[in-house]
Amino acid sequence: MKLFLNMNICVFCASSENVGRVYFEAAADLGREIVNHGWDLLYGGTNCGLMREVSDTVKNAGGKVTGIIPQCIVDRGVSAQGISELIVAPDMKERKSLMREKADAFIALPGGWGTLEEITEVITLKQLGMHNKPIVFINTNDFYEYFFLFINNIRKEGFVSTAYDGLYTVANTVEEAVEYIKKYQVKEFSSKY
Repeated sequence: MKLFLNMNICVFCASSENVGRVYFEAAADLGREIVNHGWDLLYGGTNCGLMREVSDTVKNAGGKVTGIIPQCIVDRGVSAQGISELIVAPDMKERKSLMREKADAFIALPGGWGTLEEITEVITLKQLGMHNKPIVFINTNDFYEYFFLFINNIRKEGFVSTAYDGLYTVANTVEEAVEYIKKYQVKEFSSKY
């Protein structure tokens, strides 16, 4: 993993405009922290919702923003304008592959199906030894509370091995998430097999 400068922070988050102000504030806070640490933003490349908020905050503070967007979303007319780089992938599979390849760390702000799918995929790939990058959920307003109750239940029922504890962390604030990334120590995970 790169040292702390010039890191690409991949942010997964909602494209919805119909969410509470507290979520937009957290997205803006994250954008400011990314710039303050000299990091670059890597995100899904749209101009809506929390995606737009984090992107605009980084862009307006002079930071570098790279969006990776699939053609099917470009066709809907919501691709970001005026960012450092917009990469159009042929499909969602290629978009996620490029994001994983270019990222040095992953952060999930609150989001819907896409956010859950993207963050759980990078967790799964870390479990399989395909990468060893930091993964953080920012639990703004206890957004992920029921998700983690579910995760605890599947662990308790034996569907997730304790061999994989520590694949990700949960932060209640943007500052906690940033500190985790700054202090991240690579951990080797033993296989459950």
